[in-house]
Amino acid sequence: MASAELDRALSGVTRILLDSSTLIAFHSPHEDVHHLAHHLLTRIEDSTDRLTGYFSAVSAMELLVRPIKAGGPALTFMHAFLNSFPNLTILPVDLGVAIQAATLRAITAVKSPDALIVASGLLANCEAIIFNDETWGKSIQPHFRQFKWLYLKTYK
Repeated sequence: MASAELDRALSGVTRILLDSSTLIAFHSPHEDVHHLAHHLLTRIEDSTDRLTGYFSAVSAMELLVRPIKAGGPALTFMHAFLNSFPNLTILPVDLGVAIQAATLRAITAVKSPDALIVASGLLANCEAIIFNDETWGKSIQPHFRQFKWLYLKTYK
């Protein structure tokens, strides 16, 4: 079972950074990795599970674009998710994150939004990054071996 393989990969990990694509997959049942994103968020929500989740303010911005355009219930729903999902914490973008992201960009030439997301996780002491963007594994992962990098499509 795919979720069991993902759980094995997360063995011993308590702090995970969810990138924007993972959170989008959670909210998009048509995504081929939706079931894995849903499994992760179910574990994060469970107060008896030691797994806690983090996401960057950059990811929050990316998640809010469509609901703001749609307005009404979609915006209310996303706002509630971002503000109150249990054991899921938003990480601010402050000067420390900006400095770390600038360093990441200087080393890897990764795009600014991605650098800010990874820098947030680094400074929040996340142990693993869950992503669903293939380019992350190629462009960023080699520079940050302190994280477990888990590409969701690997587990589908």
